[in-house]
Amino acid sequence: MGGIKRVELERFFFGQRVGATRFGLPSTAVLKLKSENRRWVGPVRVVNEKVVGIDLGTTNSAVAAMEGGKPTIVTNAEGQRTTPSVVAYTKNGDRLVGQIAKRQAVVNPENTFFSVKRFIGRKMTEVDEESKQVSYKVVRDENGNVKLECPAIGKQFAAEEISAQV
Repeated sequence: MGGIKRVELERFFFGQRVGATRFGLPSTAVLKLKSENRRWVGPVRVVNEKVVGIDLGTTNSAVAAMEGGKPTIVTNAEGQRTTPSVVAYTKNGDRLVGQIAKRQAVVNPENTFFSVKRFIGRKMTEVDEESKQVSYKVVRDENGNVKLECPAIGKQFAAEEISAQV
């Protein structure tokens, strides 16, 4: 492996360790990596395998994980099986997600983002009616894409960014 340290190799994969048999790791698969025109081949050992599924909904979202071979819905901080697909920013710049964001929507409507999934991958010319139905400002970027304006932090977000925060 030409002077590559095991610590550096562990950064390539989340939850996996990459190394060579000379490090004494068991081999369960072979991985090919390219770096600086060199090709390395070494074993891969899965340290902790977790399968997670996310249902990102327009109104609510849910997360499930495999436990004992069966999918199990993961409860959120409030103990609920679904989380409102809502993100809000406070005047202090703090980000709120889920039920707590939804609760403060009445007092902070211009910084509370909901139903953003309907704006994903769309141009501003396509969302005239939808943009009138939300309390936050929907604007056009230089390419004609939809951006969601957040006055509390002085930033514009793509709908995909807000959805990722959920």
